[in-house]
Amino acid sequence: MTSIERREPGEPYEPGQPCQPGQPCQPHEPREPFTAAADGLINAAALLLQGHDDRRVALVCGDHWLTRGELRERVARAAAVWRALGLERGHRVAIKLPDGLDWVVAFLGTLWAGGTAVAVNPKVPAAEWRHILDEAGFSVIVAEDADDTPPPWRDKLVLAADGRRAVAAASPQAPRLVDPETPAFWVHSSGTSGRPKAVVHAHRFAREVDRISRERLGITPEDRLFASSRLFFSYPQTNALWAGLKLGATVVLDPQWPTAPGVAATVAAARPTVLFSVPSLYRLMLHEGLAPGLAAAGVRLCVSAGEALPPSLRAAWRAQTGLPMIDGYGASETMVLVLTGGDGDDGLQPSPGVRLQPLDVQAAAEGRPTRLRIHVGTQALGYLDRPAAQADSFRDGAFCPADLFVATAGGGWRFAGREDTLLKISGRWVDLNDLEERLGAGLPGLLEGAAVRVADADGIDALAYCFVACDGQRAAVEQALRARAGTLPHHQRPRWLQPVAAIPRTATGKLLRRQLAQAVEPQA
Repeated sequence: MTSIERREPGEPYEPGQPCQPGQPCQPHEPREPFTAAADGLINAAALLLQGHDDRRVALVCGDHWLTRGELRERVARAAAVWRALGLERGHRVAIKLPDGLDWVVAFLGTLWAGGTAVAVNPKVPAAEWRHILDEAGFSVIVAEDADDTPPPWRDKLVLAADGRRAVAAASPQAPRLVDPETPAFWVHSSGTSGRPKAVVHAHRFAREVDRISRERLGITPEDRLFASSRLFFSYPQTNALWAGLKLGATVVLDPQWPTAPGVAATVAAARPTVLFSVPSLYRLMLHEGLAPGLAAAGVRLCVSAGEALPPSLRAAWRAQTGLPMIDGYGASETMVLVLTGGDGDDGLQPSPGVRLQPLDVQAAAEGRPTRLRIHVGTQALGYLDRPAAQADSFRDGAFCPADLFVATAGGGWRFAGREDTLLKISGRWVDLNDLEERLGAGLPGLLEGAAVRVADADGIDALAYCFVACDGQRAAVEQALRARAGTLPHHQRPRWLQPVAAIPRTATGKLLRRQLAQAVEPQA
């Protein structure tokens, strides 16, 4: 887990530099670790780290960086440390660290050793952390401090500083080969519909985790990838880190919690060429005037996922930056962005290697919303100890999310919300996502807004629209919202326009609509 400063005196690190200072990148036969055997056994960590020049920079975090060869060596050393601590095949290791070199080495070292890695939000609330501890039964917990880890799990704790010293002193070990269906890691779902579920992924994920990035996004080894969301979230972990390593690109890491100014500063300093972020953060960067600077710093492509991308936001981003934005849909259960939409696409199109089938064929044919069956090679094994959720979401070898889609004439799919975002008002259907776009698109002074279902005094479902206004503009925003609402059909008009200090979101940036409704209902 060593966090290495590779610069020699007088040789500053230059963003975009693919090799060590003073060493040209000449083609050579890459050193292949033991990644497969005749009987089909593999190791996901080894697969991610093979096949490219060892002298290329793999990870950058501030002034610290690791080449591919250095990263692989430290992963092999970390695996030796975990084994010395008693880690056996299938044992679980918690990585409760901020994003950085330590995080990547600890995580991949676990896979290299044959264990199961579990990334944990370093700011996780105490009650949720206790639930994860009870659920997982970790053999090793890697964290910056022991403050919020109670007994008896504190005995399993390895502090990050101690881990670095242990890794530096260890001897590298060969990767432990396993069956491709062996669990490699857990990732917790976003928790928008309740307590997050532990999604279990197998080592086979590494075989095709880069395909969509390569074939659909056009990412090459010369790219530098940066994701604004933190690595315990599947979206950045998959699309920036794992796909980036597999493709031989450079991955930019940032330990700081994401904010619009912080993301803009990281982009200016590290000069990534591809940015992965979420609509709420793209919107903030527009409002704060930070968006144009991203293109000036060398970003060539922006990718949005994690929640629905409003068309107005995408258009405003293109107008201010000149940059294309790919709209993506994925899930913790699929890892990759199984649906992607670029400029000119009629809806979200199936990504390369993805096969889709409507769950309700007749509804799809009639233009009504339906769930989808998604077949993809990176699909999870399932949920940990959630038989009911497993039966609902994993059907006939496919993943079937609760999200709804409508088929488009051009062979794509338009996101129509979750089953809980379509509701009947006065006997007619209302799509909350569509309503939010109609009310808030391009409205000056509006930072963000969300529509929720609220029961009126008689217990009848009604609509409320909650909004966050820029400083000093609340009255003007509310007046403009009332004017827009007045143009809508009666059943779509919010009964309440409710200013709020902030829209509640998960740690991964997804809207907590249910929590917002509970906060608004007493006021309404």
